[in-house]
Amino acid sequence: MNTHIKAYGFKKSLPIEVEVKDLADVKKAPSLFRGPARADFYQIIWLTKGTATFDIDFRKITIKAGEVFLISANQVYGFDTTSTYEGKMILFTSSFFTQTELDARMLHTSELLNPVNLNRIVCPPENFITSITSILENEVNQPIDFFQPYIAQNLLSAILLMCERILTQNLSPLFRRDDLTVARKFSDEVEKYFKTEHFVSFYQDEMAINEKQLAQEVKKMTGQTPKNYIDTRLILEAKRLLTYSTKNIKEISQELGFEEPTNFNKFFRKHLGITPVTFRKKEKKL
Repeated sequence: MNTHIKAYGFKKSLPIEVEVKDLADVKKAPSLFRGPARADFYQIIWLTKGTATFDIDFRKITIKAGEVFLISANQVYGFDTTSTYEGKMILFTSSFFTQTELDARMLHTSELLNPVNLNRIVCPPENFITSITSILENEVNQPIDFFQPYIAQNLLSAILLMCERILTQNLSPLFRRDDLTVARKFSDEVEKYFKTEHFVSFYQDEMAINEKQLAQEVKKMTGQTPKNYIDTRLILEAKRLLTYSTKNIKEISQELGFEEPTNFNKFFRKHLGITPVTFRKKEKKL
């Protein structure tokens, strides 16, 4: 079993931080794409032919021709390097997309990037996704000029907004309220600090919000209490490190903010019913 996570940053040689690639590249360099890997950028995957199954954070996600899904920044993933399929990848960074406050708000409130329910499959109109992706690919391959970043960002935004329309068309009004931003702000703060801050009180102070309001808004979005949400994020990272890294239990416990390995063991066993050592042995046999 490969126990090393390959970490990728966006290509520094590109003039703007968006790129359109052919999924045929997966077959050309299977060792590069097989994973496990982790990128600090977003990846839109669109299949035009065939079926493919991706490994995303201990889940299998299968998509077929005409479907789209998004791998969020910092997820651990592996591409399907054996099935027969065709399609495109659109890679982009948060800093490229968030050129205005409205863009930033979309990333932090969109259902497509809802951290509680990532990697949802969408089936956009074929003529739309084909046309916009083709125009975007042509645009990013043109010589750079003043207008290119704005044109490319608007084309990318059109794709994301179409996916968002499809995902939200059947949601109840409750999940379209502006106060969802409270829960999304909480999830963003957890993503930044979960390794060192395990208590809800820290996030209440950071967000200047009272305990009751935070609990209500997080419950609406996640179905969890704020404390359960923090613990769930810790468990995911623990599983990643136990499966894909060579760090020992003490090193992992320290990285995740536990002063003593015994505290980490108790925490892990409480949530998964087995010790970290048992979990690691089980995963290595798969």
